[in-house]
Parts: sequence; C-alpha cells; structure tokens
Amino acid sequence: MTQKEAIEEALHRLGGRARLGDIYPLAIELGNFSRSKDKKATIRNCLLTNLRYFRPSPDKPKGWWELTSFQEEIASRDMRIRELTEEIAQLRDVKKEDDFVRRLVRETKNLYKHEKAKIEVIRQILYKVGRSDAEEELDAWIEGKEYKPTVNISGDLIMNKNVDNEVNGVAAGATGININK
Repeated sequence: MTQKEAIEEALHRLGGRARLGDIYPLAIELGNFSRSKDKKATIRNCLLTNLRYFRPSPDKPKGWWELTSFQEEIASRDMRIRELTEEIAQLRDVKKEDDFVRRLVRETKNLYKHEKAKIEVIRQILYKVGRSDAEEELDAWIEGKEYKPTVNISGDLIMNKNVDNEVNGVAAGATGININK
C-alpha cells in the first residue's frame, strides 16, 4: 500500500476526519514508510501535496485533516439533520389523537344537552375509528354514571371503571385510528 493510500485508508477508518495525532500511528501501521527518516513529516507532506484527496478541516482546530470525498457526505448528513430537526418541531405541534377524541367527547356532551339525536352519529364515528374507550365514556356520561379510566401498574391494559363497578379492558394500543373497520 502506498503512503497516500495508507493515509487515505487511515482517514476512512477514523471516520473521514481526524487529528494528525490519530492519523500518524494508523497510517504508519498500514503503509510502507520504511524509507522515511521522519515518518510523521512524510505523512504531513503527503497530506499537503495531495489536496485533491485531503484537506485541513475548516471547522476544526489546526491539526485536523479530512478526506475531500467525505465533504459531500458530511454536507448531505448535516442537511438531513436540519430537515429532521424541522420535522420534529412540526410533529410536536401536531395535535394528538387522544386530544382530539377528548375534545370530541366533550363537545358531544355539550351537544347532547341540545340535540340528542346527533349523539348516535358521533357514537358511530367513535366506533369506526376504534375508540371504544371514548364511546364507553360517552355512554357512561349519558347514563349518568361516573367514568374513571385507570391504567394498571404494568401499563399493558387500560381499565375503564364505571361507578357501578362494570369493568371493560381495552388494550393499550387500541387507541389508534383504523379507518378500515
């Protein structure tokens, strides 16, 4: 392996960017530097004379070198990180399904006072989207029962208890909207 190839391989193994102090031992181990009186000086000279392949890292302190081929990959990665950060911020602003269902049940309770006939339509919607827990809460409210959802210690099962001690288990993952029902 030539000296340039050894330095290039050392930088590859070090992630495309590294300090000279980390490049020296690995490059010396990989390449043929037996003719060099000062192996470290030979490596520095090779880095400086092959700027097509290597360059000083612009955003690192003096003594850091990188492969020029990694610049596109680093720029692409940094761009993807920025995009994902923006997506995370947008996702945090999205209303959660549970918030929506709670608001729907609350508004349905208000509607019940004025237009009882429309309640059945909302109950059907809750059934279709797989929210039997919200449907049970609405039924309990209409029947005048107190509704208290609780979660067991393991978190595997949500238990819905009405005042009359009726218990209905609902799997924890059953809250997702499923429009294929």
